[in-house]
Amino acid sequence: MLERYRKIGQEWLSSEVAAWTDNVEHIEPTDFNEVYRYLPSAVTSIPGYISYKVNPYAIEIINNFSIKSPVREVSVMKGAQVTYTTMLESIALYYMFFVRSRSMMFYTAEQDMANARVEACFIPMINQSGFADNIRSGDVGNRRKTGKTKTMIQYDGGGNFLWFGVRNPNKSRMWSAPVILKDEIDGWPIEVADGCPDALTDQRAASYPNERKIFRGSTPALKDTSKIEAAYLRGDQRKYFVRCLKCGFAQYLGWVGENKETGKKWGFTWETQNGTLVPESVFYCCRNCGHPHHEYDKAKLFALENGAEWKPTANAISPNVRSYHLPATYAPVNMRTWVDCVVEYLKAWDPVKKKIIDQGAYQSFRNNILGKTYEVKGAKVRFQQVSLHRRSCYRLGQVPNKYAIQWSGSRILMVTCAVDVHKHFLAVSTVGWTKDARSYQIDYKHLIDDSDEGCENLDSPVWAELAKMIDEHEYTSDDGYKYPLAITVIDSGYQNELVVDFCSQWESGVYPILGRQRPAKNARIQEFSNFKTTLGTIGFKIVVDHYKDRCSTLLRRDWSEEAETQDRFHYNAPIDIPDSALKELTVERRMKKVDEKGHVSFYWHRPDGARNELWDTLIYNHAALEIFAWIMMQETTQAETMDWPGFWTWLEDEQITYTPK
Repeated sequence: MLERYRKIGQEWLSSEVAAWTDNVEHIEPTDFNEVYRYLPSAVTSIPGYISYKVNPYAIEIINNFSIKSPVREVSVMKGAQVTYTTMLESIALYYMFFVRSRSMMFYTAEQDMANARVEACFIPMINQSGFADNIRSGDVGNRRKTGKTKTMIQYDGGGNFLWFGVRNPNKSRMWSAPVILKDEIDGWPIEVADGCPDALTDQRAASYPNERKIFRGSTPALKDTSKIEAAYLRGDQRKYFVRCLKCGFAQYLGWVGENKETGKKWGFTWETQNGTLVPESVFYCCRNCGHPHHEYDKAKLFALENGAEWKPTANAISPNVRSYHLPATYAPVNMRTWVDCVVEYLKAWDPVKKKIIDQGAYQSFRNNILGKTYEVKGAKVRFQQVSLHRRSCYRLGQVPNKYAIQWSGSRILMVTCAVDVHKHFLAVSTVGWTKDARSYQIDYKHLIDDSDEGCENLDSPVWAELAKMIDEHEYTSDDGYKYPLAITVIDSGYQNELVVDFCSQWESGVYPILGRQRPAKNARIQEFSNFKTTLGTIGFKIVVDHYKDRCSTLLRRDWSEEAETQDRFHYNAPIDIPDSALKELTVERRMKKVDEKGHVSFYWHRPDGARNELWDTLIYNHAALEIFAWIMMQETTQAETMDWPGFWTWLEDEQITYTPK
């Protein structure tokens, strides 16, 4: 078959026909790509000519863009690593070098992103597929023109490929095209100068009612602003049904559920050992018979010859509008595995207690694994919720190891310190950490200087008191263990030079920190990153909203001593901590904002004059724990990913953060 198509392709390439006609045998987009498209090892773990046996679910999506298909609009709401990028590029290659006469417009959020995407992906695709010579200027009499400009590729046959960022719609207003390709639309602004950018870019194809082809895709983001979810709901909401390899029952790969007739669990199952996932225990169990399917069964499950197919689950607004849901559980073998998916789930959710462990991780799981939107709930922590975290077993300054061993999985293994700097006081908070980052508020105090200069001068006695605490103070537990401060972080957003100077007295263990904005939607999330200070020492930038999202969730948790071991990250406070201090954990509210460019984001708002030092230092202490773990990991194992179970075991074995009785 491929040799026959390659022969047809050679005849077509050597012809002088300016566009596709009935005189040349038609080739479907996926067939065309299997003949010509070559994927190098730089872009895939499966290099070579593209084969849709790897991702057979892509065939229908791509072939909607055949010039013989009546489908006019396709929307793909997806998880990560489902070969979506190669689908979009395969459509472009087909129109550039088989159809040839029809122009395309490609849109991303920013012009710079569009430029980078063309240079990094589209141009190499053209070259590696053997079509470099088919890029040529429409001005055939001018040999100096190559057919490629800053925003356009012209190809033999008369068509153009243009690319734009949606932020400035005026740049693309003068152009129109029958084929519109839109990438990661949930990363686009909600509004631009002339309205919704998704609707505006649709209009670029309005003058081609019988040829129009629109492709949009994205990993979804927030429920109330998701463009891709809105587009998905307008379509026929197709899901990829596979057949059980034992009973043949047709089903789509949902996450977990229960068969109401048999009572059997279906979906993804796994086992843990000592809190760690056992990779070989991860299976997908049939909805009908419960038969377990392994990761290596994916190829058979997804294969069209085994009965896998896309099925519409709703009525579209028009018969020629299709939409597809493609979660990361459909990622091909050798890409994102089912084990990877379960690992992300367990970071975010306690399946036994049915509680969110980490709000940020849960959003990432829904968006990137399930391919679903995330709905923001619970904007404010209430004082009544926080009060329930008081423990009668200990008071400020004490370390309740006996209680921690009973309810938190281990004795306290280290103590961190965080400092919030103000003109007339330093807010100093110390937190003890047990296994799985369950925390105990050990101490909370203000070091006060009411003088005119206050804390704005290193000669202030409060800085000397803090230095003595860092160097000499130890907390003693109720079972005789002693705890110095393992790490201290000091907010340098106020009096930056002074804080950097103070921290420079220590070679390690005391660091200035700076809050920073949450990264863009498509950026790699790093909760913290190190930087070099003006004195050449090391400091850390903290994504504070990440930790605030986490802590707001854990402060709302209900737990009593009649329950089982506390959840990961659970917060405990001494019985005598004042109400005024606990109320500092409740003053901020999570709010939505839309910037002047139309981007929606969420931030934590503190009312003017409200005291929130315990909240800020709790955030910093969470960051301090992870910074310490990262430093120790780099010094001992040089591993690229954090092994948290190994870290806690290492703390218990090495005993470098406390002294046994």
